[in-house]
Amino acid sequence: MKITKTRLIEIIKEEFALVKAQDTPQNSPIMGQNEPYFDYPDEEGDMAKRQLQRINEYSEELMNMLDDNEQLEAWVQSKITKASDYIATVKHYLEYEMEKNNPNMDLQADNPYDMSPERVHLYEDED
Repeated sequence: MKITKTRLIEIIKEEFALVKAQDTPQNSPIMGQNEPYFDYPDEEGDMAKRQLQRINEYSEELMNMLDDNEQLEAWVQSKITKASDYIATVKHYLEYEMEKNNPNMDLQADNPYDMSPERVHLYEDED
């Protein structure tokens, strides 16, 4: 049986698609079908703490290097803005996830991102 180059490429693409579809955390033999990806034991918390410690040390050093009127290049300002945004995003995500998993906490009480009509005011009331 002879296979053409085109048919061989099709077969390879089909196999890659099958492998990719099966290669998800939920299809892992270690985990059940409906278990979240992060519910298996590992050392990621320890790794994250080491990285956060490094971020903390570097940010303190940078704070000491800069004067209040320091002029920074645009790319430097951009990197600092991105780093700040990434850290804030992770912090808020983890706060929410930890509160969500604790049934004794009220998620709406202190959520600064709550956009419910009771909490959003488009204008100030006039007295």
